Amino acid sequence: MKNNRISLYIFGVVMLFQFVKVYSQSLDGQLIKNEYTSIEEALKEPEKVIRLNLSNQSLAEFPKGLSKFKNLEYLSLRNDHLTSLSPEISSLKKLKVLDLGGNDFSILPKAFAKLQNLEELYLDNDKNLDVRRDIEILGKLPKLKILHLDNDGIETLPPNIKKLSHLETLSLSNNLLRVVPPQVKGLKKLKYLDLNNNHLPTNLHLNQQADYGLKIRF
Repeated sequence: MKNNRISLYIFGVVMLFQFVKVYSQSLDGQLIKNEYTSIEEALKEPEKVIRLNLSNQSLAEFPKGLSKFKNLEYLSLRNDHLTSLSPEISSLKKLKVLDLGGNDFSILPKAFAKLQNLEELYLDNDKNLDVRRDIEILGKLPKLKILHLDNDGIETLPPNIKKLSHLETLSLSNNLLRVVPPQVKGLKKLKYLDLNNNHLPTNLHLNQQADYGLKIRF
């Protein structure tokens, strides 16, 4: 009898796990399915828009009307060659993921600091980025955990990188770094650092990474 109960318990756990997995996949698929790729279509029912993907549209200017998307959680403006960002972006209070990779601006607007729920930010392939000045603004984001600065021509990190006190993942692949940046020691919550495809010495051994207390990808 006891063995039967154990078997039933294990079976129940397995079935619950399968249900959660299927439900999660279904939910992710539904979110992608409901992703808007046209600002005109999205503005028809702005309160329903959770994901807005305007990437690769070579926008002539920053899209107008973003302030109407009160429930927006994901926004991509990747590869749109924007030369500046409008302060209007600060109105997206629920935004969690923002992709600004592949653009031509250098400075984030001061109003950017109002994105208090932003968790992940893509600033990769932004060759004109003024990293030091932008970090002053990013340091005011209390929930920023993941930052992508890949392929930005970075040779060294500025000392103020430590202001990103909540950062857990920092991606710096395809830059011009010649050493593991000592500045990352100031990032107390950092768990993962991507330094793939930099100019690091080939004789760098694992024991030289141990002091950083995080996983480093080469």
